[in-house]
Amino acid sequence: MVKMIVGMVVSAISGGVTALAVSLAHDAGALQAALSYPLGGMIAVMAFAAVAFGRQTSDRF
Repeated sequence: MVKMIVGMVVSAISGGVTALAVSLAHDAGALQAALSYPLGGMIAVMAFAAVAFGRQTSDRF
């Protein structure tokens, strides 16, 4: 359980930082840069959860 929480936190931070860096590198504007951090974090968390839960369910079958 702790590994799952740590993985989600790390995914959220790294996804947010990556999205923010891409947005700033493309000079997308202040609003786009401000919105990219939480959106990138949410996408990364959803991807992490899908992979993690997929592994758990595949172990059962």
